[in-house]
Amino acid sequence: MLMRSCQIFLGLASVLSCVGTAMAAEPLAPPAMYPPNTWQGKSTAVVRVLNRLDSRAETIRVPVGEMSHYETLEIGVTRCLLHAPTARADAAVWLDIQDQRAEGAAFHGWMLAAEPSLGILESPIYDVHVVTCEGNDVQPMLPTLTPPAVPPLPGKSDSSQSGQKQDDAQGNAHGNDTQGDQDAAPPSSGSPTDTGASDGNRP
Repeated sequence: MLMRSCQIFLGLASVLSCVGTAMAAEPLAPPAMYPPNTWQGKSTAVVRVLNRLDSRAETIRVPVGEMSHYETLEIGVTRCLLHAPTARADAAVWLDIQDQRAEGAAFHGWMLAAEPSLGILESPIYDVHVVTCEGNDVQPMLPTLTPPAVPPLPGKSDSSQSGQKQDDAQGNAHGNDTQGDQDAAPPSSGSPTDTGASDGNRP
């Protein structure tokens, strides 16, 4: 029994060693991430209204730029933003809410789906929460997501550097004739390919 356990352990160790070698031989690029606090505009806001008097809740869809009526509430939406896919799930809606009752509550500002306590309609009757944003994509748009480059292997970079040193040493051994040819043809400046700017399309 002990001998069989040792064989199983040695077999598992060899498998893990092979897997570790394969992973080390093929490095993976880090995941592509949107910049922090990046939002995508949407055309429709989804809000949930709770009537505390009868505990009845209703989900309402309000297009951006329009207004919807629920009992004595008028709910208008100015903007609806959805968090980037690589960020924490969240939706932000700019709401203009007015209770038509005498001395009814009003709210004008942002409400967040993930943090409802940051925007509250101070009404003894109604409770309004943001659910999500949906519909067509509108401004602001998400920037272009560029996949990161795969990091080079340390062994390959070391070997390339050593090979470059050997080439330099062999070139110096030929004398000054080749050196004069290199000085006679310097690289041209102002090449269209020598650009280091990148577009940062942030909404």
